[in-house]
Amino acid sequence: MRRLYSIPAGLLLGIALALLIPAGAPTVAWLGQVFLSLLKLLILPLILVSIYASLSGGVQLRRIGGQALLYYLLTSAVAATLGTLLGRAFSQDLPPGLLDLEQIEPTEAGFSLEQLIANLIPSNLFDSLAQGNILHIVFVAVVAALASRRIAQDQRATLLAGARALDALLMQLLRGILALAPVGIAALVYASLAEMDWAGVFELRSFVWAVGLAAALHALVALPALYQLRTRHSPWRLARACRAPLLTALSTASSAATYPVSKQALESAGASEAVTSLTLPLGATLNMDGSALYQSILLIFMSQLAGADLTPLQTLFIVLATMASSAGTAGIPGGGIAMMAFMLDLLGLPQTYLALYLIVDRFFDYPITAINVWGDLVIAATVDRDLRPRP
Repeated sequence: MRRLYSIPAGLLLGIALALLIPAGAPTVAWLGQVFLSLLKLLILPLILVSIYASLSGGVQLRRIGGQALLYYLLTSAVAATLGTLLGRAFSQDLPPGLLDLEQIEPTEAGFSLEQLIANLIPSNLFDSLAQGNILHIVFVAVVAALASRRIAQDQRATLLAGARALDALLMQLLRGILALAPVGIAALVYASLAEMDWAGVFELRSFVWAVGLAAALHALVALPALYQLRTRHSPWRLARACRAPLLTALSTASSAATYPVSKQALESAGASEAVTSLTLPLGATLNMDGSALYQSILLIFMSQLAGADLTPLQTLFIVLATMASSAGTAGIPGGGIAMMAFMLDLLGLPQTYLALYLIVDRFFDYPITAINVWGDLVIAATVDRDLRPRP
């Protein structure tokens, strides 16, 4: 883990280069993409073998997965409610028609039972691997782990030994890739900040304040309070132990790519591999606290700009809908646009307001992803403490 201490240096270097030499960003952007691609290369095989190797039986699966899902529901509800309340408070004086939003091509989105099944159950494993569908891989790994309990003992032992050996190999590869973290993160931050449309972001100063306050309250108050109440341990000690995945998320805007770093950081801090192997992949897909609060604020502001007067019932609908839609947001940069288009349709707002999403998302995607990852880390650590024997 010693090399991970240099990640903050890479982050600061990227910020400095973006401020001092913005024109040079395109020449080094490829370094950041190489680092991000190498991280993503490990995600699916690491999830597959670590879940298979760690799940010792159905009882453990029910205990770990059930507790994690309850925490996901709780924290998402808090985040969406906080975002909706602050969005209403900060958007009151925003005049309709403040921005001249250009027409953009609408993104097709919708929801159906068939789509829900397709998002959970794969029909083609190789296609799921090619698309990087984490939920599909989790489903396959869990089913394979449970099915292996029905085969002969020697065959199960062979499979388990192979999975553990492959898991060790992948973790060794991860240590090598993380040696490149300072350079890769510096290049990613440099390229992102140099191309940032700062003028577009600061046209909505009240939106910036609303998101900033909601993010601070959720990340620094709500999640730490949950961890401290449930575990009686300091959340700030957990944050220090997990600074590498938090900084990686902040730099890459990808909760999925941060998974290997999160797993290594939590296990180095003493968390069980059985817990991290199941909760972190699920969290990277289902637990999107930052997205829930961010999307709820954005929808409130869009409604205000459109001149819509939201009723209390519609406000409650935004809370519930953002809880559901954030769980389907892909763990990759910009993955929320399809869900935002779906939400606009549900609220009766024009698809032209996707332009507002595109203006602000480039900036907020990074801190919001870091909050998503912080929520995953807190819940994984909390579940791990819950399952330990009480003294």
